[in-house]
Amino acid sequence: MPLGSWYSQLPFAGFYDNADRPGSNALGVPDSQQGIALPSRRGLGKWFLVTPPGQSQPFPLQQTDTGPAPYTGRGVDISAAGAHQMGYNPKNFPTDANFKVEPIDTTGLGLAAGYMGGVPGQNDTAVAEGPQQRRKTMPDSLMDMFQPRDAAGEQSNFADALQSRSNSLIGLGLGLLQPSNPLRGQSSWGNALEGFQGGAALDAKTAQAAAMLKQHRDDRAQAQANLQITDAQRAMRDVLGPNASPEQKSEFMKNYYASRTDPGAWILKDIIDPRDPEGERKITVQEHNRTGQIRPPQLPDQGGTAAGPPATNWSPGAQNAPVYAADGNYTPGAGAAPAPVRGAVTMPNGEVVTPPPGLNQAGRKAWTNHIATTAAKVAAGEMTQEQGNSNLFAGKMEIAKNMLDPETEKKGLDPVWNRVERYGGWAGNTFALPNDYKQYQTAKDAFLNAFLRRVSGATVHDAEYYREEKVYFPQPGDDDKRIAYKRQLRDDAIMRMKQQVGPGYKSPPMPSKDDGGAGGSGSSSGTVKWGRDAQGNPVPLP
Repeated sequence: MPLGSWYSQLPFAGFYDNADRPGSNALGVPDSQQGIALPSRRGLGKWFLVTPPGQSQPFPLQQTDTGPAPYTGRGVDISAAGAHQMGYNPKNFPTDANFKVEPIDTTGLGLAAGYMGGVPGQNDTAVAEGPQQRRKTMPDSLMDMFQPRDAAGEQSNFADALQSRSNSLIGLGLGLLQPSNPLRGQSSWGNALEGFQGGAALDAKTAQAAAMLKQHRDDRAQAQANLQITDAQRAMRDVLGPNASPEQKSEFMKNYYASRTDPGAWILKDIIDPRDPEGERKITVQEHNRTGQIRPPQLPDQGGTAAGPPATNWSPGAQNAPVYAADGNYTPGAGAAPAPVRGAVTMPNGEVVTPPPGLNQAGRKAWTNHIATTAAKVAAGEMTQEQGNSNLFAGKMEIAKNMLDPETEKKGLDPVWNRVERYGGWAGNTFALPNDYKQYQTAKDAFLNAFLRRVSGATVHDAEYYREEKVYFPQPGDDDKRIAYKRQLRDDAIMRMKQQVGPGYKSPPMPSKDDGGAGGSGSSSGTVKWGRDAQGNPVPLP
């Protein structure tokens, strides 16, 4: 099969051939209608089946030019229009690959390969050709002038042959007039023969130029004759081949012209919603079964029927394409509400979790399924042991935060009660401390015990407790700026404890600050009373 390359121009597809002048093809057709170029001119205007490398589907293309040059070693040039039809562009065209080129045989004779010497390179493909021509020879002797052939070697009558050899006869006469020199081996007859051969070479060149001009005119005439057939006849020839029966031809012509005279009808078709970036959501539109024109769906604010003239013609992805609004109705594309984020999951705590950017469709689905499964487990109250512990401690820390209003928080600044709490023992803590300081003490104990048990384990040592107390709670001598900074540290610790629980965390009911943490007798509706368990931790009372 011959090696191939591309030529010609097709700007909208990116094909630019600086070596080929636009409109310079042998047939004179527009570049957008060119087909292929073969080394021989005899196939100009005829149609060939061209199969790209690695494919089985041939493409019918017309020979519109001659080429490529023999020195390239290639046997066929594919026009830019033909390459675009095959699905190629200048970057992926398989230059120097093998293309299969077969004539569309309209005679049924199965003409052999090798037309005008065949296609350069390996050529296992049949290419249309005429009968083999005799090789043209140059006259070698005086007797050639009496043969019924002209100087180009073509058959001719005696008068035309004699006229075509005028330069030969002139050379013959001039040779006879030259003086002979037997000592140098020169004779009148030798000079005559030498002059005849020189004139014959000039006659041969003149005859060959005239023959090429005649061949060019014949090629143009043949190409014009090939173009005389109608599109319908060409299509029938390409589809049915030369051996179609009259019934097949009649049926083909009937369907061919019916497809061009039938007004067609509007049919329903599902297309991808232009506003769906993932290409998963579809909308139903009307499409003309013959022209392919798309009619948008009936919009809510438009009158008429869906089968009536379209209010706006559009193409998928156009600015005025119909899109989905937030309520599910169609609205014009310019004012449509933004589509909800695909794959978003609402957790039991009301938080809307969206997929991270950069995921493809499969990754987003996997992420959504995982988050939805997690949300279902959270809604059912299912937690790991670590989450359960963090949930318990985060609740205690959040209750302690609620109990520490700005006034209660400042109790830690009192140096007297601070010393009594630390060194007064059981008696001092039970009988000496006032109730408002006990509320501060309860909130502080709840916060620090929950925080330290989650961080360091089940046992909380006094040294560890006092160290963290200085970090998170006001101490005598702290100014307002330092107190605000410690409040921020407590909020951060609560936030990180809640993050360890995950989306299943729910804030506990908050106690009344009037209860003082000692199980008082508050009587307001909805108030939760609090006390201490055996380990001294705050717990809600029944």
